[in-house]
Amino acid sequence: MRNILRSAWVVLIIAALAFSSCQKKKEDKISETWRLIRVSVDSTVTWYELWQMDDGYITMLKRDDSTGNLDTLGTGTYTVDAGLSKTMITMEGMSDNTTQYVGDWEVLKLNDDILVILHEEGGWYYREFVIE
Repeated sequence: MRNILRSAWVVLIIAALAFSSCQKKKEDKISETWRLIRVSVDSTVTWYELWQMDDGYITMLKRDDSTGNLDTLGTGTYTVDAGLSKTMITMEGMSDNTTQYVGDWEVLKLNDDILVILHEEGGWYYREFVIE
C-alpha cells in the first residue's frame, strides 16, 4: 500500500512539473512582437499593426497612413493561462483606444511564427499574427 501511495505522489509531482513547464513555454512563445495580418474571416483588418508582448506588458502600435510612422495605439497588461485543453490570454488595464480588447482571448493556434486568437466579449474579435 505504501508503494502505491508513494508512486501516486511521484506521478502527481511529475505531472505538476510538466504542466508548469508547458505554461512557461507558452508564455515564452507569446512574449514576442506580432504583426497583425488580414484574413478573410475578419475583413475589417486593413491596417498595419504590431502587438509587442513582453513580460506581461502589451503595447499595440499602428502605422499612420500619412506619415508611415508607428504610433502607440494602446497599452496594457496580459497574463497567460495554459490549461490542458486550451490556452487563454487575459488582457487588462488597456488604454482608452483599446478597451475593446479587455478580457479573455482564446489561443486557437500558437507555434514558432503564428498566433491566432479569438475574443468573444462585446462582439467577435478574431486576430491572426505572424512574428515580426
